[in-house]
Amino acid sequence: MCRSIRACLNFVLLLLLTVFTSCHKDPPVFKRMGYKDTVFTNYFKRTTGWVAGDGAYSVGLSNGQSLWLFGDSYIDSYDSATKTVPWLFQVHNAALLMGLQNPGNQLTLPGNQGGKNYFVHGNEPGYTMWPGAGYQDGDTAFVFVSKLWNGLHPDSFFIAKILLKDYSLRGFAPIPALNGISVASAIVRESDYCYVYGIRKNGYGNDLFVMRFPAHDFYKSWEYFDGNSWEKSVNNIRPIHNEFTASFNVCKIKNKYVLITTEFSVGCDQGKNIYVAVSDRPEGPFSNQHSIWELDDYLHGHLPFFYLANPHPEYDNGKQELLITYCINTYAPCLPPYTNGRMDPDIYRPKAIRVPYKYIDPGL
Repeated sequence: MCRSIRACLNFVLLLLLTVFTSCHKDPPVFKRMGYKDTVFTNYFKRTTGWVAGDGAYSVGLSNGQSLWLFGDSYIDSYDSATKTVPWLFQVHNAALLMGLQNPGNQLTLPGNQGGKNYFVHGNEPGYTMWPGAGYQDGDTAFVFVSKLWNGLHPDSFFIAKILLKDYSLRGFAPIPALNGISVASAIVRESDYCYVYGIRKNGYGNDLFVMRFPAHDFYKSWEYFDGNSWEKSVNNIRPIHNEFTASFNVCKIKNKYVLITTEFSVGCDQGKNIYVAVSDRPEGPFSNQHSIWELDDYLHGHLPFFYLANPHPEYDNGKQELLITYCINTYAPCLPPYTNGRMDPDIYRPKAIRVPYKYIDPGL
């Protein structure tokens, strides 16, 4: 018998929690996970050009390079004596070339319009540009870029065109309004279509949507998945997935479409899992969601704020393993993010893991 109403409630909550966790265990085949790729993680430990940042989207190119795209970043600000950078980053976006066969072969692309930001569109005060996913078509790389007001609020979206001959930025094509959907969390290019994934807030979580356009011409009419078929009007679009996270990405491995998400985290010691789910179709449904990584980036007993688990299938190591990077963004408020106005850049650099295909889906 419970000795009080509070004790009874506590007992019931404990019982429900026990039942819930016991009913939501991963199948035994998914108990094994990926491993930290320290060699690739060390490729981000740079001391000149791009030094640290978040985002870490990549576009594999046919010329033996991969175009890496970052958000808020440190450029040429590393102090070799203290091994630190200033607390405040220098740019809101950056681009880095990295070799496919030799990732240590790297080049930070110069900024545009006289500054250090690679993506610059107009000179309106208070606006910044954040790059997302991209793809190659012929001699051009196309990158989805969000224009944000005050560094936080998406205002409009563009496709940036980058000429691969010299990596010059050749302009921006505006994307029509998409009913509040932010693009692009991910792009999967097929022979006939490019599938574009975007998100829209739904309470404390986000809905994931998919749309598509002809692979060789994004100017042509887009189509939007309504849950059953492809429609011409964005007003008919419907979510294909919902999750309590802001980090979504999708890639294709062999004949499977892989959805990658992160456990909710907005500060230290919160979420630590990276999840995958699979589908036979680009529009889902995605099933068999399970964790393939738990963060081990402890510092003085604390885990960092982390987000944006992005796949990089172009870095095939020949072992049937997928390269995934995730971003960490200090250990605040558990630990001070800086000392005397400077910080260790390693607490703001991407981390790399490898996940065997068979742990993503046994069919792979």
